Amino acid sequence: MLLYLKVKPNQRFDKIEKTEDGWQIRLHAPAVDGKANDHLIAFLSKVFKIPKSAIALKKGQTAKFKCLEIQAEEGLILKRLEEEAEG
Repeated sequence: MLLYLKVKPNQRFDKIEKTEDGWQIRLHAPAVDGKANDHLIAFLSKVFKIPKSAIALKKGQTAKFKCLEIQAEEGLILKRLEEEAEG
């Protein structure tokens, strides 16, 4: 499954939000030397309960808009995103 989202680094805490444009993820990690990208993959692997190796950053290594390839069922991913966004 391909997941497109917007990432905002240097936030107070990690959080997933649903916006009118799609998914937005706030990350505590800074956007320096790929730390935000590494933290994004670790955070999503915890949320989706899948190994980090099942998530690959396809596009947007240095951009705020990212494309991730996730080796999991689309229904499961969307369900977990919704649950996390609701709190």
